[in-house]
Amino acid sequence: MGLKVDIFPALQDNYGFILRDEASGKVANVDAPEPRAITKRLAVLGLEKLDYILNTHWHPDHAGGNALLKKRYGSQIYGPQEVTRIAPLDHVLKAGDVFMLGETKLDILDLGGHTLGHIGYIDRAGGQAFVAD
Repeated sequence: MGLKVDIFPALQDNYGFILRDEASGKVANVDAPEPRAITKRLAVLGLEKLDYILNTHWHPDHAGGNALLKKRYGSQIYGPQEVTRIAPLDHVLKAGDVFMLGETKLDILDLGGHTLGHIGYIDRAGGQAFVAD
């Protein structure tokens, strides 16, 4: 068992990432660039839920869909404090924290530079990282 990742286009030049922990069935999306694209992709994958939104930073093309997705799916939204500048956030993450997507451990990395609070998520066991811009 592990982390299953689906990559799909969003907006004009972005990509979305749907993560599914195969052991638990928990589903997350990294960032929320375009709610319609995320909803369509979940349907194509046969997924009816979105448990979590994992924001990397506050820019609208990454956190702008938080509210709509939360309303539709009841998703819990995680990310750096800076996301609250433009969008709802349920749980603040910072470098050194760990997010558990079911049985998949995602370490939180400080990627400050693109924005001061930018973070990334790394699945060390699976050798995958989600860093956005």
